[in-house]
Amino acid sequence: MVKHGVEPNPRNFSLWYAYVAKSNLKLNEELDQVIAKYGTCPAGNSADLFRRYIIDDEVDFSQRVQAQLGEVVNSLSQQSHDMSEGSEQYQSFLEQGIENLKQHHNENDLKTILSSLLDQTRQATEMTQQFQCQINAAHVEISNLRKELQSIQKEVTLDALTKINNRRGFDTRLQHEIDQQAVNPSRPLALIVTDIDHFKRCNDKYGHVLGDKILQSFAKVLEHCCDGVGFCARYGGEEFVVILPDHNLAQAAGIAEKIRLTTERMKIKQRDQEETVDQLTTSLGVALYQPGESTISFIERADHYLYQAKEGGRNQVVAESQEITN
Repeated sequence: MVKHGVEPNPRNFSLWYAYVAKSNLKLNEELDQVIAKYGTCPAGNSADLFRRYIIDDEVDFSQRVQAQLGEVVNSLSQQSHDMSEGSEQYQSFLEQGIENLKQHHNENDLKTILSSLLDQTRQATEMTQQFQCQINAAHVEISNLRKELQSIQKEVTLDALTKINNRRGFDTRLQHEIDQQAVNPSRPLALIVTDIDHFKRCNDKYGHVLGDKILQSFAKVLEHCCDGVGFCARYGGEEFVVILPDHNLAQAAGIAEKIRLTTERMKIKQRDQEETVDQLTTSLGVALYQPGESTISFIERADHYLYQAKEGGRNQVVAESQEITN
């Protein structure tokens, strides 16, 4: 992305991750053609490729799973119908057999009637066993489809590099928490927006491999500091977010400060070397949700306080109160 001057936004990260992973050769071919033509990937082309190869793939998968589930349900419905008809026929045959037994007392006739009843009973038993086997097979198939769907849903909301939630997962969770807040306006909801100070400088100095390791380590810091109380996600690039339900401004600022201090103490070694990288720091902005506020406004306010933290010298926490902690 850097080599071709592509804007580092979440959409492009998803697109280029798929390109590097070579998960779709058609995507790679088209992207190579676009780069050969323009020397970069213009925003319009990126949006088109993202829609056709990233979003549509997920939609196609969901539709395929739904179609398969529909086939399983239809199959069970047909089998249940057949079973019902078979049961009615068997009941009718039994009733007729009983009438025949009442009317015939000849030994040979009785043997014939009983033999026929046994055959029909055997057939009914086999039909019941087959239906049970089909139900078991359908149960396994539905279970596998459910696991497959859960797996892809998790992948869709998981950042491939850091293994924490991605932008999509964040958007979904934030909207859920805002909806909950609308039901109970007295319930506080805080948001932290943070990024690693001078991350580009680290990338340029140590290389992208170590840069990825820094992002992974920072994600673990967020998970550790917010374990059980917050929802962490990678928003894009080196920017991360933390949703804190049931946290007032002071509590959220306290967690932000914990993240700052833990990051400051973090030591990352270069591969095959004992030397650690330069001290890493992070800047953080903290905002408290205002009832009726849009998600965009909420994020922008937290991002505004992050900007203030950077303008104030970085390695700081700035909350709505405008007080700086460092």
